[in-house]
Parts: sequence; C-alpha cells; structure tokens
Amino acid sequence: MGASAAVTRSLVTEMSPGVFTFELFTHEFCDMLVEELQHYEESGMPAQRPNSMNNYGLVLNGAIGLERLMDSLQELVVAPIGAALFAAEGVRLDHHHAFVVQYRPGQDLGLDMHTDACDVTLNVCLGKEFTGGGLTLCGLRGGGDSGGGERKLRLVHRHRRGHAIMHLGRQRHGA
Repeated sequence: MGASAAVTRSLVTEMSPGVFTFELFTHEFCDMLVEELQHYEESGMPAQRPNSMNNYGLVLNGAIGLERLMDSLQELVVAPIGAALFAAEGVRLDHHHAFVVQYRPGQDLGLDMHTDACDVTLNVCLGKEFTGGGLTLCGLRGGGDSGGGERKLRLVHRHRRGHAIMHLGRQRHGA
C-alpha cells in the first residue's frame, strides 16, 4: 500500500469488509443542496428520475445543472478514495450517475436488495429529520467474498447526515 492509500485508509472507517464510511459534507452544504433540490422540484421543470426503482428523487446532471459539481466531486474526492480502497475496481472511475432519492411515508418506502451497475458506489446522507432509513448490506455478487455469499446479511448501516458510505457496485444492498 502506497503512502497516499495509507493516509486515505486512516481517514475512513471500515464497517464491514469492503464497506467504508467517512465524513464528506458539512451540515451547511447538505442544507444548501437540499434547498436547491426543493427549489427545482417546486419549479415545475421536468424531473428526470434516477432509476426504475425510485419514483421520487432527481438526477443531478443535465436539466438541474449540477453536472460540473458532480464531475469535480468525482475527480477530487471519489476517484482518489476509490483507488485507495479498491485497488482493482476503483482505479479508473471515469463517469458517474449522480442522483438523490427520497423516501416518504405513503410514497417510496424502501428499495429492494440489488447491486449497482458501476464499479464503486458512494452514498451520502443529506437528510433532514428522519427515522429508519437504514442501508442493508449483504455480500458481493460474483464471488470474491469470504463472508458467506451475496445473500448473507453483513451490516445494517444507520445513515448520519453528511457522512458517506462507499462500497463496490457489486455489493448487494437495499434501503
């Protein structure tokens, strides 16, 4: 492990094999981003939803205009951390699908177990006040997992505002 990777590892907490958490955003930044997202939702402009599993939320690129911010976040933060934590998959992070999702009573209540179509996943809690909202993590799809397989429960992560959780895209997880 190089010096850069060693420094990165000293700044993160490994909650389960291959699942890391670290403080990423200030509460003030979370407030500003959530406020901007609310303004966009209230504007009546078209909302591109993040995927087929979430009916509420927004893709941050394109119409909403946050692609350059997400490009910078990927280049300056996500890619170096991904490379330090995931030697094989994290070395060449060259694009992103940045989005937010919302869970509300009577609307989207959760997200079934799945894997992501990416090398590395970064999930950040922007949250307002909420209860529940845990992220359930199992093993890795496709092997390379010494923890008993992709369907075995490994961890239920409780989100904390401004904190990120990073794992491989092939890590089974659900909300």
